[in-house]
Order: sequence, then structure tokens, then C-alpha cells
Amino acid sequence: MNGSIRQRGKTHTAYWFTIDPATGRRVQHSKGGFLTIKAARSHLNSIIGKVEDASWRPDRPLTVKQLLEEHWVPAQRARGLRPATLAQYRSVVDHWLLPSLGGTRVASLTPADVARLVEKLRSTKSAKGRNGLSARSAQLSVGVLKAACAWAVEAELVGRNPLTGVRRPRPSTRTMTAWSFEEARAFLSATEDDRLAAGWALLLTRGLRRGELAGLRWEAIDLDGSTLRIVATRVVVDGRAIDSEPKTSAGRRSIPLDDRLVELLRAHRARQSRERLAAAEAWQGGSLTKAHVFADELGRPYHPDHFSDRFDRLHRGFDLPRIRLHDTRHTAASLMLASGVPVKVVSELMGHSSPTIMLSIYAHVLPGMAEEAGAALSESLLGDSPQ
Repeated sequence: MNGSIRQRGKTHTAYWFTIDPATGRRVQHSKGGFLTIKAARSHLNSIIGKVEDASWRPDRPLTVKQLLEEHWVPAQRARGLRPATLAQYRSVVDHWLLPSLGGTRVASLTPADVARLVEKLRSTKSAKGRNGLSARSAQLSVGVLKAACAWAVEAELVGRNPLTGVRRPRPSTRTMTAWSFEEARAFLSATEDDRLAAGWALLLTRGLRRGELAGLRWEAIDLDGSTLRIVATRVVVDGRAIDSEPKTSAGRRSIPLDDRLVELLRAHRARQSRERLAAAEAWQGGSLTKAHVFADELGRPYHPDHFSDRFDRLHRGFDLPRIRLHDTRHTAASLMLASGVPVKVVSELMGHSSPTIMLSIYAHVLPGMAEEAGAALSESLLGDSPQ
């Protein structure tokens, strides 16, 4: 089967024919908008090959809105993804993709459409006055759109992926902030009487994520065996806190506790036990074994945002560099690496799926470690021999 290419204005259009099985007649199809004849020829050749092996399907008049709302999002729900992941997809679709591209036909999407989307997302002020989305959010938006288009081809909703070859925008590199040994120690010392003192210690010495701390229950802690297991998280979905599971298998892990952490947790548990007795029938945390470790006086688990808000209020009152709650995780990892803990061990403690992730995030810490290790080895091998 042959096709043809014609120039129409400044662009080129590819034409090809198929046979309607119902009538036996030839049906003409076309795809235009190619900036070069080479691009049009490449597309035409791929189409002809699919027509000849009967794998080609004509694009349906499907809009981005129809694809996302009626097909792709429901398909993601059927995959059994975590509620937080589904909520993130839904937010990206509703707030970032549909307002800009909802009425565009999927088959007509072009790299230029994606470029305009990114520019709009990065520059348009939000209702709260924020100057556009971050580069990471723009990258996420394009990633969702690309994933939906690729899925549409697999589901035979469209004949080709219009965004093949389109790359997601690069996220801006955020400077990682972390406290020094002295700063982290000062914070823990200043908050030793705080209700969440044991939580701050776990964040800064073991690098727990906020959701892991919020979702921690006493049944996951063995104080006699000095271990803590991460088996659940407490995350925010549409503003509401829900209990969930770790995002990856690496997130499920066992964390050793030293004597100081065990002592802090024993004191915290004793106080919670007293509060349970005082609350009597008003207690809402169930048995102490099943209760959340970090909860209010009635046993109600804290909303994850409570940890961020309280941390922000606390350290603002001290003469310490401003960091986010998540930066306590960076602090823990950096200090462990600086103390000579092997990268693989730190990676496993932090719940990373691969030490490579550690190397990419904390590369700034490693050169100093390598220099110190090299100097120590040189001193051992090349220094003066003991008398």
C-alpha cells in the first residue's frame, strides 16, 4: 500500500488509505501539522507498516478530558494504588491539565502544546498569589499526561502516541538544608520536655519520614528488643489524614534503637498510659498496644500537618537555621554519613530502594568523607612507624 505527502502552507500532511471491511471501499486518512517532509515521511512509513500487518487503528475523536476522566484515572484506581498516589493524580488532572488542555483532542496533541502547558503552569499566579508552580510540579504534570497517552495506545483508544519523544521538564535542583551536629543537639536539648520529644529524636537520629512517625503504633515497637518496625504510614489525602502502607517494599523496614531512644520511648509510653487512665471512657485510642505512639490526651492520632506546624513553631523560637520538618531526615542522613556509617547501612535505615539514591541526594557530603578516609589510610600506611 502506498501513501503520499503534500505540503499545505508551511506544514506537510501525510495521506494513506485503508479498506472498510463492511463495504470493501478505500477510506482515506490523513495526519497534518508536520514541520518537515522527513517527519511526515517517518510517520507515514510507520502507519503503512501497521496497516499492512492489520495492527493500525484509527484515532478516536477523544479529548484529553475524556481520556483522563473517563478512562485513565479509573484505570489507575483499578490498579490498587495507594490513596495518596491516586489523590495526587486526581489533583494534577483537575487543577493543572484539564484547565489548559481538557478540550484538545488527544490525537492532535503536539510538543508545542506541552511547552505551552509548562510555560503556563510555571508563570500563572495561583488563587493564593503564588507565582506559578515549581519545576517539580510542572514535571509531574507532563509525566501524568505522557503516561495517559502511552496507556491510551495500549488500550487502543488512539492509534499512536502523540507525545512520543516529548521529555518532561527538568526539575530545579533545590539546595538541601540540614543542621550540624551542634544544631541538632541544641534542638533536642531545648525540646526535651516537649510532648513530641521522642518523635523529634526519632526524626533526627533515624531519619523517619513524617508519615512514618505519624502512623507509628506501639505494636510496631519492641522496647525489650530495641527495635522499631515501619509497617504503616499516616498520610494526607484531600486534606484528611488516613492510615496507609509504605510506598515501597524498601519502606517496610526494621530500625534498631539505642538505649537513649528506648528510654525516651518508655517515658513517652508511661505518660500515655497515665493519660489513658485519666481519660477513662473518653479515651479514643483503643488498647495501648494498638494505639498510635504520637496522639493527644484522648488517644487521637495527630494529623501529619501537626508535626510540621509544631516543629516550625518550636525551632523559630531558637537561634537555629530555619529548616523544614523533612530536612530533619536530610540532617539524620548527612550526620550518619559524616560519622562514617556506610552508605548501604544509611540507605537501609532511611528506607531507600537503592544506595544509588543516597549517593545522588547526599553527594555533597561524600567528598569530605572520602578526603578524611584517604588521609586516615595514608597516615596508617605512610606515616612514621611505631617505635
